[in-house]
Amino acid sequence: MKTATIKDIALALGVSVATVSRALTNKHDVSEQMREKVLDMAKKLHYKPNIHARNLLKNKNNMIGVVVPEFITFFFPEIIIGIQEVLNPLGYQVLICQSNESSTLERKNVEMLENQMVEGLIISVAKESRNYELYERLASESMPIVFINRVINRLNVSKVIIDDRKWAFKAVEHLIKCGYRRIAHLAGNEHLSITQERLQGYLDALKAYDIPIDECLIMHVGVQQDKGKIGLNYLLNLKQKPDAIFAVNDPVAVGVLLELKAQNIKVPEEIAVVGFSESPIGKILGLTSVAQPTSKIGEVAAQMLLEKIQEPNSPPRTQILEGQLNIRSSSLRKKH
Repeated sequence: MKTATIKDIALALGVSVATVSRALTNKHDVSEQMREKVLDMAKKLHYKPNIHARNLLKNKNNMIGVVVPEFITFFFPEIIIGIQEVLNPLGYQVLICQSNESSTLERKNVEMLENQMVEGLIISVAKESRNYELYERLASESMPIVFINRVINRLNVSKVIIDDRKWAFKAVEHLIKCGYRRIAHLAGNEHLSITQERLQGYLDALKAYDIPIDECLIMHVGVQQDKGKIGLNYLLNLKQKPDAIFAVNDPVAVGVLLELKAQNIKVPEEIAVVGFSESPIGKILGLTSVAQPTSKIGEVAAQMLLEKIQEPNSPPRTQILEGQLNIRSSSLRKKH
């Protein structure tokens, strides 16, 4: 017979997993009526809490879990360095996993870290992550969690981000002020928070400068470098080609630049390119890009996680850090 879980109780009552967890742990923000309903259903379903795991979690083991999508680019390794600079001097062991942009591997990593009884988690989700319910359960069971960069907005946990919408606006505004009018956007995977925010910033900029929005110029390609070539070739096959491209991130923008060079298309004379997240190779190629404070993201996330570990009942909060638009030759038209 399958052991009932708090999710089963939540489904039976038509309430959230978080509500069931709060009722079972006697939290003050659940009504007595709801608490009785939950306890009755728990009894009916023969629910038994995992006391062994709960007791182990109460003990400090000085282990923190970190899950990121990849180690290929500089971005997440620099964040991890920031995390370690805060946690290592305090005696914490940082267990680092990468999901390889796989939702399944992300889930396995998180469940492995949970089984290792880590005291908290710092997470950036994979491009195809479908693990909302897993994180909802962990949060409802009072696991300290901080999301970074790629977050799940509807989950009520702490987050460290930059204002992606604002900085995407600034990137596209820069292109408009340089005289470009037919600006394309190579967007990321549709469900990612950064994709949605950066797409909205792109649209905001076009509207602010009365530039008509052409859906043909928006293509969701993903977040990896090889997708830049795919996106560019799609745009070059349009009847009206773009005069500029704003890419969701630097890897895609770098992929665009390399393919433009391969096709002998001049940058920025024929097509300008702007990226996001600033990478070392992007700098070498003269790519205009929005820089994010990677090390600081890690440091702030680690500090927020420590606060949550020390004060489990403290409310979740979102820390928004500043970015910076670094303008280079990929978008600046030469003066004659």
